[in-house]
Amino acid sequence: MNTITVDHCCVRYGKKLVVDDVSLHASSGSFIAVIGPNGAGKSTFLRALAGVIPLASGSISINGSVIATLSPRQRANNIAMVPQQTHMPAGFTVREIVAMARYAFRPWYVAQRADDEALIDAALHDCEMSAYANVDAAHLSGGEQQRVAVARAIAQQANVLILDEPTAHLDLHHQAAILRIARVLTQRGVLVVAAMHDLNLAAAIADRVLLLHEGRTVAQGTPVEVLQHAVLERVYRTSLLCIPHADASIPFFVLAHDSPAHAATT
Repeated sequence: MNTITVDHCCVRYGKKLVVDDVSLHASSGSFIAVIGPNGAGKSTFLRALAGVIPLASGSISINGSVIATLSPRQRANNIAMVPQQTHMPAGFTVREIVAMARYAFRPWYVAQRADDEALIDAALHDCEMSAYANVDAAHLSGGEQQRVAVARAIAQQANVLILDEPTAHLDLHHQAAILRIARVLTQRGVLVVAAMHDLNLAAAIADRVLLLHEGRTVAQGTPVEVLQHAVLERVYRTSLLCIPHADASIPFFVLAHDSPAHAATT
């Protein structure tokens, strides 16, 4: 079983404490949704989790090994990340971009093996990008590039998959497809940690939720435990309605009629 442990994690940008004393323990086969308003520290926390940025204090370990002590290749074997903003370099096909994930296992100058090719094909198929395999990735739309980035992360076959707003720029069909893929990966034993803005999607898919505000943990637990009406209104500073859902175990929220956002559209 793969585990990731965050122990009193703090991250600073200059003098500003962006992530403040956040702790988390998660095991393989789980989907962890990280939620919170803009500026809550979600993306920074995920980047620290991936070992992309250093900690000011605290520690993050995977299977008992402190991430900061791992080599880039060791990190790549354990953790794959899809950032919030994806930019595909010109001159590379979609298949070539996805194939780059296999460099974690062998140098770029070593020819792909049959098992590599099969993994690349499967990742493209899962993300519904097989038809674009020979297209220059830089010519794709933002949503299509997002799906290529997810396919590359899947082909990396890491124990932990970190997704920073994976459904951004995607229509409903492809939102559902990406989340379905994430759930399949958890069934294969992958630990998925995703920053999400859509509270209802988080409630529907997550096993556990981490709610951040101003860099600190407000609550963590199951969706029912964390997605509490009064807490969300305080953190998001807006009026919400919690309405019945076909699945009684899932909380479902919409903007209340007296919220500023609702008033602006009426």
